[in-house]
Amino acid sequence: MRLRRCLIAAASVFVGSFVGTGSVSAQPPIPPQRTPIVRTTPIGFPQDAGPHDASVIEWWYFNSFFTTESGKRYSVVGSFFRSGLTPTRKGHYLIYSLTDLESKTHQAYSVMDKGSITLLKAYTSLAALQNPNDTKAMAFLAQLQKNELPKPHRVLPVAAVMTAKPLFSLAMGENRVAQVTPDGRTWKATLKGDDFTINLTLAQPTRPAMLVGGKGKTGITKPDDMYYLTLSRMETTGTLARGGGAPEKITGTGWLDRQWGQSWGVNPNVGWDWFGLRLDDGSEVIAYRLRDTKTGVSLRETATLLASDGTQSVGEATIHSYGDTFTDPVSNIAYPSVFTIHLGQPHHLILNVLPVFPNQTIPTLAGGSSAIWEGVVKIVGTRRTGPDTRLYINGEGYMELVGYKPAVPAPKAAATGK
Repeated sequence: MRLRRCLIAAASVFVGSFVGTGSVSAQPPIPPQRTPIVRTTPIGFPQDAGPHDASVIEWWYFNSFFTTESGKRYSVVGSFFRSGLTPTRKGHYLIYSLTDLESKTHQAYSVMDKGSITLLKAYTSLAALQNPNDTKAMAFLAQLQKNELPKPHRVLPVAAVMTAKPLFSLAMGENRVAQVTPDGRTWKATLKGDDFTINLTLAQPTRPAMLVGGKGKTGITKPDDMYYLTLSRMETTGTLARGGGAPEKITGTGWLDRQWGQSWGVNPNVGWDWFGLRLDDGSEVIAYRLRDTKTGVSLRETATLLASDGTQSVGEATIHSYGDTFTDPVSNIAYPSVFTIHLGQPHHLILNVLPVFPNQTIPTLAGGSSAIWEGVVKIVGTRRTGPDTRLYINGEGYMELVGYKPAVPAPKAAATGK
């Protein structure tokens, strides 16, 4: 009975992390029979290019800034998720967007495969046993029983196809991410929207991978609860076709993240503000702030910097948001618009992070809310080079804001009669 209650509670948290049902727990959803992942071998590529079956969740994330042959500038971001409470039953989920940096327009998509629908049916049914009065979960279950998702989310009518060896690949219909070379340093990706198809090759043969946090361990409760590895400043080539036209060649610079474990993304009590920044001095910064989504209290603030010469350093960061907020008209979620990141020793950086334009949300069924802000930012900052001297520094990158909730409407004033 105790095992059954724990499994029901774990399923409730897992469903809450996907649909924001409010069925939450203070701990990540780890059933008692699960042995925590303890890594004793080095983290890196190629050994971590492929899947980790013991993880509750993992993802392959990439972004790129690129220019077409005709001179138009775009950016693209995609994240392929693999999740499930047991090693042998997994579902797959994909979010992605294409941004036209000249017209400042943004097309975003959310796609779930048949395997995830099957798992969510089971998990939502278990969650309903614990919270039978949770009308949101029950309504979600009713849609799942019809193999449907709330709009604008889309259902892939078949299960995703994954190959683990000799080289990793994951296909969700026409969308795909794949390892190309045995060293795990060259990747291909394909994303298809309603009026575009983009094919990317991202390659970084020499620059060291970033072990975020210093050792690549970023778990919320314990370091080994989550692992995080990045290839930055990747050369991007490929093609972009729009509106049924002929494909244009593209060139640019990209980024690839690998994360896996059992804390980030599966506990709806924890959200984050994440920044993947490429600076014009040849360095890259990954900074993030973990937040308690109920209280807004910061749980952790840290930054990892990869210098132009390939050396990595880690330090504490102070991350502040200020100024006006942007309220997504679809989800009614208010997001901070501007951030300042202070990186102390050994970095001595002050980075102001500003959205290129505000409306860059992606609808999502993960993260405990109905949308995340995932978009292009510009960086204006300074690096202290001496007691009284500073060097101006600029850059660009992506910002990801996860776990924010819809604004609560103000109560209506009581009517007064005369």
